[in-house]
Amino acid sequence: MFKNHITEDISKTKIAYEKAHKDRILKEIMFVDSAIKFQIGTIETRLKESLKEKVQIALEITNHIYNTHKDKLSKEEIKEKISQALSAIRFNDNRGYYFMYDNKTKIIFGHPIKKIIGQNMNGLRDMKGQDLIELDENILKNQKIGFRKIYFNKPNNENKSFPKITCIAKFEPLDFVIGTGEYLDIIENQIKGYVLKRFSKFKDKDRYLFIIDIHNIEGGDDFGTLILSPNRQSLVGKKISDDVKDIKGTRYREEFLKVIREKGGGFSQYWYKKPSTQKNSLKMSYIHLQKDWNWMIGNGFYYDDLDNEIALMKESIISYTNKTINRTITWVLFLSLIAILIAIFVSLKIDKTIKTYTNKIIDYEQNKRDQAHLLVQQSKMAAMGEMLGNIAHQWRQPLSTISTASTGAKLQKELNILTDEQLDLSLTAINNSAQYLSQTIDDFRGFFNPTNNVVVTINIKEIVSKTLTLIKSQFVSKNITIIENIEDYKLETISNELIQVLINILNNARDVLIIKDEKEKRIIFINTYKKEDISYIEILDNGGGIKEEIIDKIFEPYFTTKDKSQGTGIGLYMSYDIITNHLDGKFSASTEFYRYEGIEYKGAKFTIKI
Repeated sequence: MFKNHITEDISKTKIAYEKAHKDRILKEIMFVDSAIKFQIGTIETRLKESLKEKVQIALEITNHIYNTHKDKLSKEEIKEKISQALSAIRFNDNRGYYFMYDNKTKIIFGHPIKKIIGQNMNGLRDMKGQDLIELDENILKNQKIGFRKIYFNKPNNENKSFPKITCIAKFEPLDFVIGTGEYLDIIENQIKGYVLKRFSKFKDKDRYLFIIDIHNIEGGDDFGTLILSPNRQSLVGKKISDDVKDIKGTRYREEFLKVIREKGGGFSQYWYKKPSTQKNSLKMSYIHLQKDWNWMIGNGFYYDDLDNEIALMKESIISYTNKTINRTITWVLFLSLIAILIAIFVSLKIDKTIKTYTNKIIDYEQNKRDQAHLLVQQSKMAAMGEMLGNIAHQWRQPLSTISTASTGAKLQKELNILTDEQLDLSLTAINNSAQYLSQTIDDFRGFFNPTNNVVVTINIKEIVSKTLTLIKSQFVSKNITIIENIEDYKLETISNELIQVLINILNNARDVLIIKDEKEKRIIFINTYKKEDISYIEILDNGGGIKEEIIDKIFEPYFTTKDKSQGTGIGLYMSYDIITNHLDGKFSASTEFYRYEGIEYKGAKFTIKI
């Protein structure tokens, strides 16, 4: 019976251990996949912004040359000067250049490669058969600056086509087209480097990500190269050959390929040398194929950690059980002796009284245990309800935004009035809200476990802008004016956590302001400045300030002045913890009197010093 009890406990522990670690590594892999997809989504946007900026510079140079010489030289002479000026400009590590062609004749008159000058672009097509002149005419029909995505080989790789983004603009006074471009894979490689650097810090002694860049999904000698392994740096850059096996003869490459071919990802079990012990141990990993970049991402755990836990648990159970048995036998013998003595020397009436009293004690102790168990369960349910309420509060607005954007786009589609621009705006709103929903869940899930503490250098103006992008619509709908007094400066911080704090403060201000009469002004000031190497962020409202009797309690967990259905009291507590413990700063609150546009106001002021 005793052995069966231990076996049952060990079996339950194994199941719970494996499930918990499988869930963890799956979530971590999906987090990396989401981060990569987010970066992919921004590649073209970033590149277009950079190219547009360069074309605008070219237009300014062109316009200056034209205005300087338009009354002195002929149009052809001016075009030659413009060509000479722009052809000499190179950028992006000497890859980038400007080209120009006449809009009527389609003859190239400006290019850093001299042999191209004078060529006619009519009929010129890219590797996918797209007519470049036709593309340009359609793009510039209704806009001054536009973009095209074309496919060309490179001078150093003529057997493969690469996607290239080109930005073009028409210079109306001389009727010619100016353009420049960049290959997407170059920007993509820069983004890949950023992702690898970011997740190289995602490690512990025996917990880390590994990434293989797959060259050939079918296998072969050129299957792939290990590009990330934080705990085994000596292996980074090496190819994964077919003869690499574990101690049981399992070929790693064959095992990994089997998983990603069948399902695109899944769990795989094999033996591997554990970094902390340098001994071969049984390992469970989740293998995922990131199809956009053809990266195989893996993360796992070792079973010998479970064996250690089971050994300790078994030892504890045996020790506790033996002590309990010995104590029970001692008490049984002692009580038996007492009972015999009582039976001999005490009358039946006293014996009956003792039995009655004993039964009452047993009933009382049982009742106490039942009440204690009930209180524990109620406490757990209350804590769970509090967390669910807080998550629901954070999700309400993003979900509303997603619903509004999707149904609005659907209605416009049904009415046949949906434009590409309106669809893009709706999809952007849905994507931003979905990203915020995902970030909110991550913040709550791992708030006190700082595994995402990536410090970056970022402009404070960008942080404020990202914050307002997430929540500004809530304030506009409530007639709340946000006034920004931003002194821009660079800040080394964990931007996502600082944005979370700003959102919490602004949402609290909003909840206070919407109680005010609609005829009264509702104002929030956001001030940023730097003084003596300290970064200051101040948020001030005109909601009447904080009562003196509660101002010392507002950063305590679960303290709230709102109705329980509206607030959980955890927002400012979380914000205080982030600023003081995660960002090494100071967070304070006060009530301020001030004048704005000739009117006196009173409001709450929150100050962040980093």
